[in-house]
Amino acid sequence: MRKSPFDVFVILVVLLATVVSLQAKVKLSGVFADHMVLQRGVKIPVLGRANPSEEITVEFAGQKMMGKADAEGKWMVKLDALAASAEPRELRIIGKSPDETKVISDVVVGDVWLCSGQSNMEFAMSQLKGTKFEGDLATANFPLIRQGAVARHPSVEPQEDTIVKWENCTPDTVGHFTAAALYFAREVQKELGVPIGLVFSAWGGTSAESWTSLPALDTVLELKVRADEQLAKLARLPEQTQEFPAAITAWEKTNDRVDAENLGEKNGWQKVDADMSGWQKSRINAKWRDSGLTNGGIAWIRKEVDLPATVVGKNFRFNLGLVDEQYVTAYWNGEKLGESGRNAPEFYYGYVNFNLPPKLLHQGKNIFALRFVVNTNDKSPFNRHALELGFLNLGLKELSDDCLVKVEREFTPLTKAAVAARPVTPKGDVAHTSSALFGGMIQPLVPFAIKGALWYQGEQDAGRALVYRTLLPLMINDWRTRWGWDFPFIIQQLPNWDAGDALGTQWAKLREAQAFTANSLTNCFVAVGIDIGEANDVHPKNKREIGRRLALVALANVYGRHIDFSGPVYDSMSVEGSAIRLKFKFADGLKSLDGGPLKTFVIAGADRKFVPAEAKIDGVTLMISNPQVAAPVAVRYAFINNPEGCNFSNASGLPAMPFRTDDWPF
Repeated sequence: MRKSPFDVFVILVVLLATVVSLQAKVKLSGVFADHMVLQRGVKIPVLGRANPSEEITVEFAGQKMMGKADAEGKWMVKLDALAASAEPRELRIIGKSPDETKVISDVVVGDVWLCSGQSNMEFAMSQLKGTKFEGDLATANFPLIRQGAVARHPSVEPQEDTIVKWENCTPDTVGHFTAAALYFAREVQKELGVPIGLVFSAWGGTSAESWTSLPALDTVLELKVRADEQLAKLARLPEQTQEFPAAITAWEKTNDRVDAENLGEKNGWQKVDADMSGWQKSRINAKWRDSGLTNGGIAWIRKEVDLPATVVGKNFRFNLGLVDEQYVTAYWNGEKLGESGRNAPEFYYGYVNFNLPPKLLHQGKNIFALRFVVNTNDKSPFNRHALELGFLNLGLKELSDDCLVKVEREFTPLTKAAVAARPVTPKGDVAHTSSALFGGMIQPLVPFAIKGALWYQGEQDAGRALVYRTLLPLMINDWRTRWGWDFPFIIQQLPNWDAGDALGTQWAKLREAQAFTANSLTNCFVAVGIDIGEANDVHPKNKREIGRRLALVALANVYGRHIDFSGPVYDSMSVEGSAIRLKFKFADGLKSLDGGPLKTFVIAGADRKFVPAEAKIDGVTLMISNPQVAAPVAVRYAFINNPEGCNFSNASGLPAMPFRTDDWPF
């Protein structure tokens, strides 16, 4: 098994802890903790460590089961299947002497769902403050919904154990809960009346590769090569981090890119009442060359934002998102917030944010100024979306695209040799390395008894949809192999978002890969959210509806309830003259959600040029046509990043799954 320097350190710590534990009392796996939920209806593995050959007794709900630690000190005892119970009881683990007893209190029995993915699963209920869903926090008194938050501990080397913090859902604790999964649990518990446990293991901005084991990735050449590259990069990172500051400083000096003095600040460009003559208008995230900085240099951005009264007294995280190889100095209403990009580990490539104290946020006019030092001419200053998201959270309805730019200094042109000699910025971290989140945040949970898994991820893998068709099924099968059974797996399909290009298809193809996964695996399902995203926010706030739809899928397919859980799903097509007839699964009551014409359908002939199409409902089918396409061969529905206005549904009122009838190459 390949190991990074970080993992070698972790292994040494774990080995040391193991040696100590062999001399100490009985140790219980960290997923077993106060306020936890045990899975009903199946044998329940309880496991941990003790001295070799030590006898272990597990007591719960009238059961008393015995086991013995093996030669390595590992032990596992299985409780017989239990019925659901809201009665808080003690789980007792007893070693060879009474003082080696572990007691886990307030344990209930119900259904446990593993909730994983990236930032939209990580999206916490506290992030709904200031939105129309804020009232759900004050009313979140659900003591029989519990969340077990898995410690954020990435490790390429699979770990044996982790720490899980279980909490009952109350208005005081609900802010910590994953919003999508909590809303799911609310609906399921309302229907079933049993305790629901949410084992929460998610990390923003991560690929499905981070959640897949190295042995599984090694079975696919492309994924193995990528994993090997990431592991090699991770191994080199400490040395690169140490060497980079001197190397970049020398390169900047050689190529006339030394930032010797902040002339803009000296001239007061950061001040609210600064003289704005000589500043030029620009789009807020235009490339620097659009503002005349053709060879790199030093430039300023100023923008005025008019904030509502609700900002008064709030803390604000001024987030620029990913800033690519640039140094940044930030000012707010004339006050310097700080600098970014000159220190490890991010150097001048990384995610940049500044914290504003409440005293700097004013109702009405606010001015922010940003000073950038950029060595080349091909960069945008920052991630417009990340910046806008922060302001939307403050209550601003939208962030306008206009700003003012002023060049402080332009650098001299770079030769090809100088560009080639520029030191490579150290990049990489354990969490975003193949297998690291599997090793540190999934493997330690095995074989804890679960009902199934909820998965909300894919944003990070958009643009790799063809690979994702292999990667996601690989990950799911990897997990199922570890647990030893094909547990239910519910995928939240990516909702609509403009993804930098509303008419592009990166996210559409990723959604297709998610649907492909569900169709190719047993006991795997998709919840559609194509209509409840936000064009300008990759983290849509309506997690209430996201959770409800996930629950509908689970209630119908996992729990056997006879309820509507899906909108129309494309099944087949046939050409009839100059039109195409589409057939669907779940075709009862086909309709337009808003009563108007069906939108976002397009049609193409053999030339593969899609044009808007008319869609008419004909019983349980649709007829799609356009007079411009006399011999149609393909139809697509909502097959773009942000299919605004998509309105095709059935009697359930749920949206149709986006689709295409063609299989033309990406």
